[in-house]
Amino acid sequence: MKTIRSIGKCVALVVVLLVAPLGISLAGDFDGSKKLRCVPTDATECSGAGECKRVMVEEINIPRWIAVDFKKKKLSGTDSDGEDESTAIENVRVNDGQTILQGAESGRAWSMVIDQMTGDMTVAIAGDETGFVLFGVCQKH
Repeated sequence: MKTIRSIGKCVALVVVLLVAPLGISLAGDFDGSKKLRCVPTDATECSGAGECKRVMVEEINIPRWIAVDFKKKKLSGTDSDGEDESTAIENVRVNDGQTILQGAESGRAWSMVIDQMTGDMTVAIAGDETGFVLFGVCQKH
């Protein structure tokens, strides 16, 4: 019985030693210190009347890949029409395991929240009588 406990403790120690550095590494990838590439995978469009529907990302002309450059404070990508798009990141906040980006352009405001451990992304875009919520994932670029 003592041998089984010793083996269990060794296995637990090995898991902690292998997984702990991985978690620290992942958190560092999404804390605003490295360029990211994010892909929106799901989108919902809502009207001012409160009606919401799922839509394809391509239908709302959002870039398939969004490059996040924290140093240049810029989001960029190529939309579904083949046009290169970019917008300024006006605010960056790192708080409680999340990196939060915000900006505004052409009568719309947006916020992007990136989970620092997983890279999961949520984006909200608000305009006159229309709003979008996007979900996706980011990886280091």
